[in-house]
Amino acid sequence: MKLEERVQSKMSRFLDGPATFQIAALKRSGSRRYRSSSLALAAWSFALFRSVLSPVALWLLPAVFVIGVYASIAMEAPMRVWVLVFLAVFLVELAVGALFRPSVEIDRQMPERVRAGSVFHIRYRVRNRRRLPAWDLRADPFRFTPELVTELPAEFPELPGRQTLTARATVRALRRGRCLIYGPRVESGFPFGLIRWSSGCRRDRNMLTVYPAFTSLRRFDLPFGARCQSSGMVSYSKIGESTELIGVRDYRDGDDVRRIDWPGSARTGNFVVKEFEEDELRRVALITDTFIPAPAFWSLRTTPKGYPQLEAALALTAALAEYLSRGEAVVEIFAVGPAVYHFETGRSSGSFESVCDILSGIEPSREPALSRLEPEVFRDLSATGGAVVVLLGVDEPRRSFVERLHEAGVSVRVLVLSERAVPDLPPGWLALSPAAVLAGEVTEL
Repeated sequence: MKLEERVQSKMSRFLDGPATFQIAALKRSGSRRYRSSSLALAAWSFALFRSVLSPVALWLLPAVFVIGVYASIAMEAPMRVWVLVFLAVFLVELAVGALFRPSVEIDRQMPERVRAGSVFHIRYRVRNRRRLPAWDLRADPFRFTPELVTELPAEFPELPGRQTLTARATVRALRRGRCLIYGPRVESGFPFGLIRWSSGCRRDRNMLTVYPAFTSLRRFDLPFGARCQSSGMVSYSKIGESTELIGVRDYRDGDDVRRIDWPGSARTGNFVVKEFEEDELRRVALITDTFIPAPAFWSLRTTPKGYPQLEAALALTAALAEYLSRGEAVVEIFAVGPAVYHFETGRSSGSFESVCDILSGIEPSREPALSRLEPEVFRDLSATGGAVVVLLGVDEPRRSFVERLHEAGVSVRVLVLSERAVPDLPPGWLALSPAAVLAGEVTEL
């Protein structure tokens, strides 16, 4: 690696900020090109102090500094006794804490993906590598990410020398996102809880996917028209799918020799081949609009936190993907904003999991990306034949996009998320309330 590339890599890692103190303004994003180096320096500095000193020590430090300055000026003031007391406590804390500092091996087990709003558990298996015991241990003491909150931490009041203990933490996923979990670590505040002594594997990180919360659909009318395509399971299945045996028949010229039933051929004296019933899978494209215009400067202060309309669209998309994964159809093309994905997973949960992984990291698009899709995408959509389109409003670019789908011979089902009533909807379009989708009131479409 060249020197310039190494410097850029280190600078990018610095701008990411510490894993134990993540700030949204420092996250890498397609819509955010500038990241403040001053903010990154402040985050690294705060994380460094927080990793060494406990919250109590951070509060006491300014008070001790003021008392020390006052005692140095007024030499005969009784307050100088408190300086000696604080110094003695700190020295005892430093000596005893260093003697019983933890040195452990940690095995952390956690799920790869969870649902927004759900509660999940993280299991820790901690082994003490020292002969001396360790006290007052807590696993992963810092908050993982803004999307996650630890409701019940994993704690070890005492860990004997050369022994192994297990514990479990309870974590709630507040909202969707792709969460980078820092490497597993334990810390001890023994004996007075002023200095933090930590141990762990800081490079063993995990990526947790928090996909949108959704309500399963009981019924959905698929957009299958005259040109909607269907294909057999063999053309899709690659991970454990198989066709069903319905009988045997006499061998004919051109039959696959791998389907010859040898025991049956031995009994009849003639070659016979197995016949299978092949399920038909209908192919469908799932298209989600993410275009939300940037707020005007004078409305920035009144803009609500988050985008409920976008979150409702993503939740509806997840519900549609889950419904289709039950076997109604196979999602062959998934377009969300400007990105287009092609799936070939067959009748399985693979496409649903892939869609959830994509939805977890979606951000609003500031440009109408659907109207700028490449012509090759429309050719692929035409081969698919059916598409479900989730829109965040009705305007001329969105109407034009749906018209292009119709011109390509695609049967389209359009779902519009709008907080207000939408007049003059074209035939076949359905308007939905974002609040109703987020509340789980939409179960049939």
